[in-house]
Amino acid sequence: MTLIELMVALTVGLLLALAVTTVIAVTLRQQKVSAAVGERDQAGAYAIAQLDKYIRSAGSGFSNTSLFGMLGCTLHATKGSTTLLPAASLGAPFASVSSLKAPAVAPVLVETGVGANGSDVIFVMAAHGGAANVPRAVLPAGSAVPTLAFNNVISFAPKDLVLVAANGHSDCYISQINTTASVSATVGLGGSYYAASQITPLQAIVDSKAAYLAALGNSAGGYPVARLFGVGNGDMLYQYDVLQLTSSSAGTIAEDVSHVFALYGVDTDNDGKVDTWVSPGAAGWTVTDLKAASSKINQILAIRVAVVTHSHGTKEAGISPATLYAFADLGSLKKTITLTSTQRADRFKVMESIIPLRNNLLVQ
Repeated sequence: MTLIELMVALTVGLLLALAVTTVIAVTLRQQKVSAAVGERDQAGAYAIAQLDKYIRSAGSGFSNTSLFGMLGCTLHATKGSTTLLPAASLGAPFASVSSLKAPAVAPVLVETGVGANGSDVIFVMAAHGGAANVPRAVLPAGSAVPTLAFNNVISFAPKDLVLVAANGHSDCYISQINTTASVSATVGLGGSYYAASQITPLQAIVDSKAAYLAALGNSAGGYPVARLFGVGNGDMLYQYDVLQLTSSSAGTIAEDVSHVFALYGVDTDNDGKVDTWVSPGAAGWTVTDLKAASSKINQILAIRVAVVTHSHGTKEAGISPATLYAFADLGSLKKTITLTSTQRADRFKVMESIIPLRNNLLVQ
C-alpha cells in the first residue's frame, strides 16, 4: 500500500467514524427528547385524570340539598383544637387563596389567579354518596346538643362525619357522630371533628325547627372529600386535604405543570345541558356571588380544565412559541400564556378536558 492509498483510507475511515458518531449523537439526543416529551405528556394526562377523578364525583351526597340550607352556606369545621374552616391562613402553595376564609358548601368552586404563575385554584367537595343521598330532618324535641334526635337512625354509623344546616341559617357545621343509639333514635356528637364550641351554634340551628343533617361518610374511608388543587412554585400540581383526614400538609400530584385554568359550564335554561362557559371570576360567578345566590350552584353542570405542562432536561432555544393559548375556541374566555426566553427552551403543551358534574346533572 502506497502512502497516498494509506492517507485516502485513513480519510475515508475518519469520515465514516464521524458520520457514525453524528448518527449516534443525534439518535441519543432524540431519545432524550422523546423521553422528555413522553414524561411531559404523561404528567399532563395524569394531572387531568386526577382532577377528573375528584371533579366528576363532586357534590355526591349534598347536590340535592339546596332546599335544606346546605348549598352555599358558610362551612365551619374543627379538628381537635384546630379550626380548619373558615381558614384564617393556608400554607404554600395555597397562601393566596381567600375563598376558604368564608368557605361555601358547593361541589366545585374555582378561585381565579391565586395559584403560581397566575393559575386558578380548584376546591372540590364530595361525600360518600351511599351514606348521604337523603338528608335527615333533625327533631327539635329531644335534641339538646351534643345529642340529636331523628325519626330513625338507620345508616348512621359511629365516627361518621356529618353536615348540619338549616334553611335560613347562613352557617353550617361539619361535626362527627360519637355513638349511635338506634333504640332511642338519637345520636351523640363527639370525636375529633366535634368541639364544645359547636354547642351554641348547633343548638340555634336545631331550635329553628328547620335543621337537617347529611351523613358525609366515615373519615376512615377517606370521606368527605374537601380538597384544593393548584400549581405551586417549581411547576408542581399540588393537592391539599382541607379537612386533614389524611394529611395536614399539601402533597404533589404531578411535576412540570406550569398552569391550571378552569371554567364553569352553565345551564342557563334548566334543560340539563351546558349552554355557555363562564369564567369563575366573572360578575355573578365568583365564590362570594355563589354564596349569595346558591341556586346558581346547581346550574354548573361541567368544569372545563386546561393543564399546561412542559418538558425538562432537554433544552433548545426557541423550541416553544412565545405565546400559548388555553380555551382558544372560546373568544373572550381565551387564556393567554406568555413564555420567557428561558421557558421557551422547554417544550410546552396545553391539554384540555371537559369534566361533567354528574351529581348536578342528576339534580336537573
